[in-house]
Amino acid sequence: MIKYASLFAMIIISLLFYYQLEQNDQVAKVVFFDVGQGDAILITTPAKKTILIDGGPDNAWLPQLGEQLPFYQRKIDLMILTHAHADHVVGLVEVLKRYRVDLILYPGSIDYDSTPYLEWLKVIEENSLNLQTTKQGDYYDFNDHSFLLTLYPLIEYNGQKVDDVNNTSVINQYCFLEICFLLTGDATAESEVEMIASGQDMHSEVLKVGHHGSHYSSTEEFLAAVAPQEAIIQVGQDNSFNHPHPRTLKKLIRMNIKIRRTDQDGMIIFYTDGQNYWLEPTLSDSPLSAIMDLIKK
Repeated sequence: MIKYASLFAMIIISLLFYYQLEQNDQVAKVVFFDVGQGDAILITTPAKKTILIDGGPDNAWLPQLGEQLPFYQRKIDLMILTHAHADHVVGLVEVLKRYRVDLILYPGSIDYDSTPYLEWLKVIEENSLNLQTTKQGDYYDFNDHSFLLTLYPLIEYNGQKVDDVNNTSVINQYCFLEICFLLTGDATAESEVEMIASGQDMHSEVLKVGHHGSHYSSTEEFLAAVAPQEAIIQVGQDNSFNHPHPRTLKKLIRMNIKIRRTDQDGMIIFYTDGQNYWLEPTLSDSPLSAIMDLIKK
């Protein structure tokens, strides 16, 4: 009897805690979805504006998106496609069909023959959606002491053929008061060098590591410029690309940056009040995990 009373109390406390967080208009939330080998990120600003960055390699993760939005909400305020690779764009096609999207940003059109990318552009055109290019210096203010700033690319693409699609990646910095998140798509060292040379302030508490932690990204110079406390790697379990690369992990460890990985931690959720940030418990230490342990006893 005592066991079940404790179980009930834990459930109620957990539900109340998360309900209060969701209703707090002085808190921003950043969700790094577990989409396998790909990226998908949802930002909810203090004013409840929603920003979806990338859409993963398939539609299997979309129930996670639904769980992170109010049950009545069928709108995304801002969608960003960082670049045209399938592991970032596939899920966005279905999102466009399920949700109203007010504004869509991307680095501009490139000469790239990819079925998911072309399908995404087709859905946008057929529905006369608001698609705009974004480049360094573009600033989006949400009127709640938070903003999104585009740091890269340095140019707008307009049908060019590119050597590496990864280096067209839109890189955004989302800040709420004093806490910032740097979201890098699949940017490689080439993009990192250009950003450093441009003299932009990239300092951020949380870094979404570029290109799933490959050895082509996360130079020591770039990590020093960002100086993050936390590094998020969105990566598929036992993927064939050897992501994240051991060299990248060693650099992060050497620089005392906390590593969090979706292949190990599942969906990763940050909250911030603009002065501090904290995490919703991950798979291994969540209230539900504790509840299940109690049930098994």
